[in-house]
Amino acid sequence: IFAHAKVYRDKLRAYATLIKALGAQYKLKEATDMCFGVLSQLGVQRQSSLPDTSAVLRDLMALKSSLEDLSGDELLNSREMVNSDMVAAMSFLQPLLFCNFLSHGDQFLTIVFDMLYLTLKYGICEESCCCLSTLSAVL
Repeated sequence: IFAHAKVYRDKLRAYATLIKALGAQYKLKEATDMCFGVLSQLGVQRQSSLPDTSAVLRDLMALKSSLEDLSGDELLNSREMVNSDMVAAMSFLQPLLFCNFLSHGDQFLTIVFDMLYLTLKYGICEESCCCLSTLSAVL
């Protein structure tokens, strides 16, 4: 599949399947590295690290406050994510989040923030639910 793909997008399903297989075999480092590679090709750049802890906590509290003011109807009526690259990126961020959680990785919050950023900038998609539920557990 990888050798015969004409464009990168043709490889995405194969990468998704391979990443899930690596995760199931508990080869979390390989799955994580592959996810980051795919995300890079989709235009989602990896943050090198989280900002200062106090800034993160301040931003989390502000976000929590703004989300508490959001009604269920407003959330359900959010615009849908239509950028196909960002929808694909979100579909790779979700298993990346799972692998990072299982491996006790240090980028867990960074991945959640990346997902939240894409959701707020481009709209809601299926994987946004994973982001928002993870964020609610963190808050």
